[in-house]
Amino acid sequence: MRRLLLIALAACGSEKAAPPPIRFLHTFSPAETELFNAITVEQGLPVEAKLAPFARGQQVIGEMLRAGTNCPDLIRIDATWLPGLAHDLLPVPDRLVASDWLPEAQQPLVPKRNDPTDHGGPGDPLRIQYSAIPATIDGLIVVRDAAAPAPATSSVQDLVAAARAAKHEERKYPLGLRVDGYWFVPWLRAHGGELWPAQGAPSPTDAQKAMPSLGYAGSAPQTAALAEFAHLFGDLTAPPPPSGEEAPEELRLWTSHDVAYWVTGPWQIGAVRERDRLVISPLAGAPRGGQLLVVPKCARNPDGGWKLAEVLTSVEVSKRFAEAFATVPTRKSALAASPPLVQQIYAALQTAQPLPRAPLTPLLFDDLNPAIAAVVTGDATPEEAIEGVRRGWQRLEKQP
Repeated sequence: MRRLLLIALAACGSEKAAPPPIRFLHTFSPAETELFNAITVEQGLPVEAKLAPFARGQQVIGEMLRAGTNCPDLIRIDATWLPGLAHDLLPVPDRLVASDWLPEAQQPLVPKRNDPTDHGGPGDPLRIQYSAIPATIDGLIVVRDAAAPAPATSSVQDLVAAARAAKHEERKYPLGLRVDGYWFVPWLRAHGGELWPAQGAPSPTDAQKAMPSLGYAGSAPQTAALAEFAHLFGDLTAPPPPSGEEAPEELRLWTSHDVAYWVTGPWQIGAVRERDRLVISPLAGAPRGGQLLVVPKCARNPDGGWKLAEVLTSVEVSKRFAEAFATVPTRKSALAASPPLVQQIYAALQTAQPLPRAPLTPLLFDDLNPAIAAVVTGDATPEEAIEGVRRGWQRLEKQP
């Protein structure tokens, strides 16, 4: 009996301990999560995944990282969150920095000086390091019906003209738009404006005065842009649905052929069944962004986090997401392996521009979205709405 016990103990001691699960906080949709779970099983990666709160995600994740408890090993974040989180993130390993990233994928990244306390490297103060790697590229594009002619140019004016030409008794609202500050950006930029000064500067420079932001006085161009945008609803665009029902209602209007020109992003195309009906056109001044993968300084298993990031940006996995959801990958080799529709989306995003790189950028929409909605419903004038937005953003500037 004693001999059998010793043999059993020896056998147990020879077994390798199971690797700890990689804790992953993500922004996947339910369908994307299903594919992700299948991939981790195939890859043999033990992952403990949780959904990140997209609404006010930067603040929630920032508080978690500053507390330093229950930190994930990898986080998938929106690109606009990075400036506010970069201080609490590890630098990207050299092997990942050297990958064949597309130029547009690198633009949202915030370089930082090497910190001697950062994990895994000497502190060379002259060396620039990145605190994130790009996971996807997205932004606003025009999805048009193959039977509808392309707008004369990518300008919002020519898009509106094309939609007006497509309007008839059976298609009263041929232009698909959303009452949202993100969708308002192309109209704002068409009038020479911008949401916020670059780097969140509290005082506008000469260059920023040439492109005035909504946060400062003297905003006649912005008022005109908001009036023009809001007027489209009930004219060329259907009245907005209840809050929270925008995505399914937009998909319904497209599927029923009520919309000929749909301003949306790659995130919506995954739910479209008749993809051979889609033709992608660019939209001048459209915002461009994406999702990033980051490893926090407080991660217990940073090596596991980077390993999962490497898998998620591999050609094989990127191709599967591109085929299933029209997700635009971030590597040249992955884009080359993607379906033609995804390559069309990438080409259309060439004229898009990132939102201002500033920690306050994600917070701006908390005031902007309801202000736009008030103008659309007639509860406020464009002047009143912009003045209210300005007051809200001034309060944001004063917060610690």
